[in-house]
Amino acid sequence: MRTHFATPVIVTLALAFSSKAQRDPEEVLAQARDRVIERTDRLPNYTCVQTVDRKYLKRTKPELPAPSCDQMSAERTKRAYLLKVEATDRLRLDVKVSAGDEIGSWAGASHFEEGNIGRLVKGPFGTGPFGTFLGDIFTIPSVRFSFVGEEPVDGAKLFRYHFQVPRESSHYMVEAGNDWRITGYDGAAWIDPDSFELRRLLIRTSELPEETHACEATTTVEYASMRMGGGDVLLPRHSELHFLMRDTTESEISTTYSSCRQFLGEAKLLAQPSLMIGEQARAPRAPISIPAGLSLSLALAEPIDTDTAAAGDAIVAQVSKEVRDPKSGVVVIPAGSKVRGRIVRLEHWQGSPRYFVIALLLETIEVNDIESPFYASLKPSEEERALRKETSGLVAPGQPIFLRPRGQSRLVANFVFASAGKRYVMPRGYETKWTTVAEFYSAIPNK
Repeated sequence: MRTHFATPVIVTLALAFSSKAQRDPEEVLAQARDRVIERTDRLPNYTCVQTVDRKYLKRTKPELPAPSCDQMSAERTKRAYLLKVEATDRLRLDVKVSAGDEIGSWAGASHFEEGNIGRLVKGPFGTGPFGTFLGDIFTIPSVRFSFVGEEPVDGAKLFRYHFQVPRESSHYMVEAGNDWRITGYDGAAWIDPDSFELRRLLIRTSELPEETHACEATTTVEYASMRMGGGDVLLPRHSELHFLMRDTTESEISTTYSSCRQFLGEAKLLAQPSLMIGEQARAPRAPISIPAGLSLSLALAEPIDTDTAAAGDAIVAQVSKEVRDPKSGVVVIPAGSKVRGRIVRLEHWQGSPRYFVIALLLETIEVNDIESPFYASLKPSEEERALRKETSGLVAPGQPIFLRPRGQSRLVANFVFASAGKRYVMPRGYETKWTTVAEFYSAIPNK
C-alpha cells in the first residue's frame, strides 16, 4: 500500500532494511522449506504449455583428442573457448503434471501420451522443474545446506544457499543408451528473506557415466507463485538446461512455461442441453475410409513462420481440386476439404550450407463434415520426377539426398529450404502434392 506522507515512508523503508539485515539465514531456509512442502502437498493436477528452444553448439577450434570432462568443465567455467551455433530447433508441448509425474502431448492434441514425456521428445531434453528437484532438495534429510550470502537478483536481494544431494538419495535420472542411471547433484537455491519464496534453483550433476556421452548437465529454474486450486502454488516459469558432451559439443535447452491451469479431467460441452432432456442425442457419424493411391494437391491455410512456429503446432491445409475415384469417377474428396496435421520437426541448420527443415505429418481429413483418419505420403516435385524418370525412378547421380532421421515414419514430409537468412516462411497457399496410402502402411516401422 502506498502512503502520501513522506516521513512515514522513510521510516518504513528503514525498518524494512533493518529487518532484512537481521534475518537469520537458518530460519529463512526453514520457512522457505515449509512453504515449498506445503504448496507441493496441495498442488492439484495441472497442465502447462511448454515452448522449448534448443541450440546445438560446437567449439570454433575443437581439440583432438577431446580433453577430459574435468578439463572441459574448468574451461567452460573460465570461458576459455568460443562456441558457434550449429543448429536450432523448437518444440511446443502440453504437459500434464500429476503427483510429480510429467505426461506430455503435442500442443492442442486430443489426449496425453502414455508414459514419460521423454518418449515423445527426441534429442536433448529434461524434466524435473515441476516437482522432482523440489522433493529431493527440501524433503530428504541427507541433503546438506550452507549459507553463501546475499545476492542481488532482478532488483531484489535474495539469500543464496548451496546444497548437495547424494546419489543414494537422488531421483535425478539420465539416459545411458537403453538404460537409465541415477546421478547425484549439487547446486544453489535463491530465497527471498522477506516472503520466504523460492525464486531460483541451480542444479549441477556430478560427472555423468560414459554411456550417456555427456560430461555434465546444468539446470537453472526460475519459479513464481500463482493462484490455482483455491490457493497459491509454486510453479516454474522458465528453465535453462545445458549439456556438456564428451565430444566437446554442447546443447542449450531453454523452456518457457505458460497457460498453466488446473486439470479436472476429460469433459464435453453440450451446446444445447435440451437435446439430453426427452430427446436422444444424435450418434456421431462413422469415419469414412479413403482409398489408397489417390493423388491430391494441398494448400496451406496459414503460413508457417520459423520465427514463431514449433514442432507440435497444428496445421491446416485445404484440398485444391476435387479428387475422384479413378475407376468409378465418383468424387471421393471434394475441393476445399480440410486436412489437419502437425509440425513434427522444425530445425535451422547454420553450418554450410545453411538450411531450414520443416517436417509435416498429416493426421485427419474432413469430408462432408465427417472427420476421418488420413494417411498420405508426399510426392516428389516435378523436377525430382523428371530426374528420376531418366534413371528408372531412382535418385539421379549427383542429386542431393536428405536423409530422414532414424525411425521417422515415411509419412512424415521433410521440406528442406536452403536459405542464408535467419527466418523462413512457408506462405499461405503453399501447394504440395500427396498420394494416399493404406492404413497399415503407417504402422510399419520407417514406412
